[in-house]
Amino acid sequence: MTRLSIPPEIAAKVLFLSDRTCCVCRRKGKPIQIHHIDGNPTNSDINNLAVLCLDCHNETQISGGFHRKLDAEQVRLYQDDWLNLVVRERELKRPIDKVSKEERSLELELATSLAEIYRENNELELLVIHYHNIGNTDLRDKYIEEALKNNPPDESVTFLRSLQKRRDLIPKEIIEREINCMSKNRDWSNLARLYVDIGDYKKAAENYIKGVIEDLREGNLFSAAFYLKELAEEEVIEALFEMALRESTAKGDLWWQVRALQELGWESELKDLLIEKKEKIEKSGNISLQELLAMAEGKREAYIQLRKLEAKSIHRNW
Repeated sequence: MTRLSIPPEIAAKVLFLSDRTCCVCRRKGKPIQIHHIDGNPTNSDINNLAVLCLDCHNETQISGGFHRKLDAEQVRLYQDDWLNLVVRERELKRPIDKVSKEERSLELELATSLAEIYRENNELELLVIHYHNIGNTDLRDKYIEEALKNNPPDESVTFLRSLQKRRDLIPKEIIEREINCMSKNRDWSNLARLYVDIGDYKKAAENYIKGVIEDLREGNLFSAAFYLKELAEEEVIEALFEMALRESTAKGDLWWQVRALQELGWESELKDLLIEKKEKIEKSGNISLQELLAMAEGKREAYIQLRKLEAKSIHRNW
């Protein structure tokens, strides 16, 4: 059942992790063997080993004809999905329901089929996006490097590296050419995306807003709404609050440090800051800050008294 080149303790762990079940067809009780995913029988790293039944293992040996071949990347996708499912079943201490398994099987069949189609058509960027979307970063990165060997256009280089969050690998001359071209064409939305990719969130926000204003003026309501939604979903807003926090900290402006931390939702950092600046807050006469300090210290009665005092001061101002 197992190859002699695989150390017994490794073989035992592989079989346990896979529940002694083929990771492709997942039929219990079938005769199984441990398969070297990369085809190298001397590479017995646990991540290179998958449990296959004899029928599915035969499919890895098919080199042509009308039968579908299970290649290394497909086996890895099946293996990753199956191992995750086994862990879930063990954690729940009961089988996942049949419908869930069937739906998962259909999704995995689609994932492997799309990967095969994109590879056959040499659509490397689509293959990269596909692996990125299903969370397989190893295969994504493999095909990013393959795609970059083909001297893709500037926008593709920027996009591919941004998927990896490796903006530092984007050549400066490419970034400059992209910025000049998009600025000349008034392509504000894509320019905003480029600035997101390279981590310049201030300019990203500026160009998103330019595009939205232009769309609203021209009556392109769908586009305006779409890019407003995209702006909200990107990390731009959080990044701007972080920038505001750094600036207010550098200036020693306690109020705007507090407000930035509140908007970021960094509650423990906010509490630490308030307690650290307790003396300054108590001397400031700022009731809002004093209220926050009282809450941070767990002084409920003091907070209530401060809220009453604030309410009276508002009435006097009116």
